[in-house]
Amino acid sequence: MLRAFLNARDKLAAKYRDYARDLSNYIESSLDKELPLYAVHGHCTDGGTAGSLIRYAIPEAVIVPLDYWLLNDKFARPILSALNWTGIVDLEPFNEKKVDFWVDHHLSAIGKTVSAKRIRFDVDGDSGTWQLLLSSFISELPDHLVELAVMTRTTDTANYLTSPPTNLINDLTDLDITVFEGEEGRKQEEQRIWLLDDAWGSVFSLKEHLQMFNYLAIDGFYGLSNVLNRINEHRKKRIKAIEIVEEIDTSFDIVAFIFEENTVDKFTILRKLQEKGVKVVISLSKSQTGVTLSLRRNRLLSTEVANNIKLNELATSMKGGGHAGAAGAHTNTVEEAINIINKWSKLRDLSLNFQEI
Repeated sequence: MLRAFLNARDKLAAKYRDYARDLSNYIESSLDKELPLYAVHGHCTDGGTAGSLIRYAIPEAVIVPLDYWLLNDKFARPILSALNWTGIVDLEPFNEKKVDFWVDHHLSAIGKTVSAKRIRFDVDGDSGTWQLLLSSFISELPDHLVELAVMTRTTDTANYLTSPPTNLINDLTDLDITVFEGEEGRKQEEQRIWLLDDAWGSVFSLKEHLQMFNYLAIDGFYGLSNVLNRINEHRKKRIKAIEIVEEIDTSFDIVAFIFEENTVDKFTILRKLQEKGVKVVISLSKSQTGVTLSLRRNRLLSTEVANNIKLNELATSMKGGGHAGAAGAHTNTVEEAINIINKWSKLRDLSLNFQEI
């Protein structure tokens, strides 16, 4: 299966080799048993939560969390594309053989060939999980999963009203939730939404992905009680990230920060720099598979300014995609990413600061 990829990428860091090997064994086992195969976006709150919905609706499903470092690899892509997928959610249509359904909401999927019996695609649809829920492609879901789908409408658009939390949670009953209407009610609910986001943000191995599918499918939000220790460790990294932001010059239109993978909480840095008024924040995470980029546009920009800054276009030039305001990408080297971002920013007359942290 993916052993050809592993042989061609024998210098991969151990965790990437382990993930690809575990994934290969997992897929091969499912093929032997002729079980239905579903692909969801891996290492992602939206894709992961979609996987939990599928786990509940189709207990025998083999749910494969895929990230673009695999899908964009010249050795791994043909192997994955040739499989007999049943459904694909929150990913571009990478399949060669017709699937039962494809569900997505990313601008970058526009214009790509879709081979599916049923399609649910809405670029204004907030999240893949929400679109999956609306699609009726899987059986009717209970309230505890409908609630999670609603939560991803906030997590996947980064549409938070509150800052990333740093408080540690030892029991879900510790949450101070009072029923309010309007904006105050939404801020209260975000305590719970942040926990879902942080839980998926602390998932790395295939085993952890599969466990999370099960926890959420069975208990919904309260399934997070099984991973509170991981969430708390994630929040400790967030405290460090907030300290880092204070040392970064935010007088530029764009701030791009470069770091070694898994050393900081990049999403907190992205969020905090936006709060300081930076128009565009880009993280560049270095690893042995290349550079993973996360791009975020400030939500408070005027329509005129925002129309000049469509991040899905920048991401597409770096093997990625997403939305105009939030996107992801991948390059082979930091130098390649810097060169592309520099050219893009100059064309739009945007000042740019690269910061190594």
